[in-house]
Amino acid sequence: MIATVYTVFQPLFRLGLIPQILIGIVAGVFIALFTPDIAGNVALLGQLFIAALQAVAPILVFVLVTAAIAAHKKGQPTHIRPVLILYVVGTLIAALIAVAASFLFPTELSLNAGQIDGVIPPKNQGVQK
Repeated sequence: MIATVYTVFQPLFRLGLIPQILIGIVAGVFIALFTPDIAGNVALLGQLFIAALQAVAPILVFVLVTAAIAAHKKGQPTHIRPVLILYVVGTLIAALIAVAASFLFPTELSLNAGQIDGVIPPKNQGVQK
């Protein structure tokens, strides 16, 4: 049974990761459009995939940076300056957009805590030990 499933999906397994993800997204959209009752059951797979990506991303970035540092040869140009400039400019633009959006769409925080009525206990003035 497992061998049959593998042979059926073998062309899909030969594709790269990005095409497989795109095929999964398209399949998810079609399932949601044509059979919404089944889409609720399949949504768990998407949530697990996203959670797995979030768990693996920091480790993947660490491994990629480590591999890039290890592969660097002495005397070879690094081209790090444009990367750092793009990082700083991108971060600055993102911060400016966030501040502008917070002024354009202000939010109001209202706490629905009831009025607290109580009596403050008096100090223990005549208590002896």
